[in-house]
Amino acid sequence: MLEKKSLTSEELSQRLNEMAPKWKSGTNEKGVSFIERVHHAKKFMDGIAFVHEVAQMAEDNNHHPDIFINYKRITVRYWTHTAGGVTLADVQMAQKIDVLFD
Repeated sequence: MLEKKSLTSEELSQRLNEMAPKWKSGTNEKGVSFIERVHHAKKFMDGIAFVHEVAQMAEDNNHHPDIFINYKRITVRYWTHTAGGVTLADVQMAQKIDVLFD
């Protein structure tokens, strides 16, 4: 992984466009930026299997997302706690796990 420095909003927009264009950026209730992508599973257990694949890839790369499960709707959210926002490492992980969404 790379240096854990938070990207500016301009840098984040550029990196997402280049590397992970299907991911959306947002800000939580504390003003901390994040990136996320939503997966819609056909069945509940398909969603759980998807979460397992994301978790395994995150573990293999030692970079873990927040994962929200709402029946068949799975939200994967990346941000780096120690940087207080989105880093290049987060965008790289988004790019890596994009293959799981398709």
